[in-house]
Amino acid sequence: MEIQSLEMDVVCYATAAYHEGSNKNERIAIVNTIRNRLKSGRWGHTVCSVVYADKQFFGVWDETHEPVDEKTYLETKLLVLDTIVFHKYRNEIGNALYFHDKSIAKKSKWFGHNHKKTINNLEFY
Repeated sequence: MEIQSLEMDVVCYATAAYHEGSNKNERIAIVNTIRNRLKSGRWGHTVCSVVYADKQFFGVWDETHEPVDEKTYLETKLLVLDTIVFHKYRNEIGNALYFHDKSIAKKSKWFGHNHKKTINNLEFY
């Protein structure tokens, strides 16, 4: 993998994980959701096309979010590298393609998939 491509992938993974997850475990799970979506090919064939697919990751297209905390964002980029390059963290969500915050009413099936895992405030399907 060439360095420019890896850098762009890390930025896209980190942007989604930073805005969608509120802690390390949620962010790792979001990175794995993006990887699962990339493997499926339904949202695109690059990390950035998956992340920026039409309104899939609320935090990347919603401009009303809080200003980015640079330290936390850089920590998220390192977390992405540890997850996708160094395989430091297990994939706790299996083949889940979807997630939502638990504040949304729970359904027995979500997007036609059974519930796979709850990580802090996020439900994965």
